[in-house]
Amino acid sequence: MVGELICLRQRGRGRGSPSALGPLPAIRWTVYAPEGLSPGWLARRLYQAERGLAAAGVGRVVLRHGFPYGDRLRLLRPVDPLPLWRGLADVLALGALELEGIPPGRGRVALSAPRLCPELTAAAERLCPLVRGLLIDAPGGEDYARNLQARFGLPVTPPAAGADVTAAFGPGGSRWGRRLELYGTADLSGLQVRAAGLELPEDCADQALALLWEQGLVKREDLLTSARIPSGDTA
Repeated sequence: MVGELICLRQRGRGRGSPSALGPLPAIRWTVYAPEGLSPGWLARRLYQAERGLAAAGVGRVVLRHGFPYGDRLRLLRPVDPLPLWRGLADVLALGALELEGIPPGRGRVALSAPRLCPELTAAAERLCPLVRGLLIDAPGGEDYARNLQARFGLPVTPPAAGADVTAAFGPGGSRWGRRLELYGTADLSGLQVRAAGLELPEDCADQALALLWEQGLVKREDLLTSARIPSGDTA
């Protein structure tokens, strides 16, 4: 069971109600925190929400409408979309090329990291048959790039050639073209990921999709990238 947490700046009594996130049943709990509420009462209300959700079998929570108190939760663990973004680095890189108007077969992608992490190598092997060139900007990257060339026939792209898109798995290193920062708070450079045919609440779609990915309810082939529509705009 998954929980949803909402904060309203008005008076009210927190309680749970049935909800759903796509195919997942959920329990939604509203924390009422009107202006002027003392820190002590806020802490009590947060604990009441966590205790109520935990008693219903909830272990993970999705934070709705930018719920501002995720760092104060003690019993429940908020869903983090970062592992999803890192696992989809190849999908995001192809989406970034599309935003740049560059077909994959004509595009160069740089993968940057403080070390050759599993997410980088997985992305590299998926991208090899699709793109014009790969640049591996990580310790040991040149040897790994030569290994890719031997296995896939993909030309090794030297740093001087640059790239159209950079997917970075950590700080440091170089950046070329449109940047995907897949660490920390993450920056998808104007991209969003959605699952075909699946409607999720806009204010927590990233978290909900990450949870569905974790549980194997969406597959790589179900996922599509597009330009993110800024909040408040309409298509």
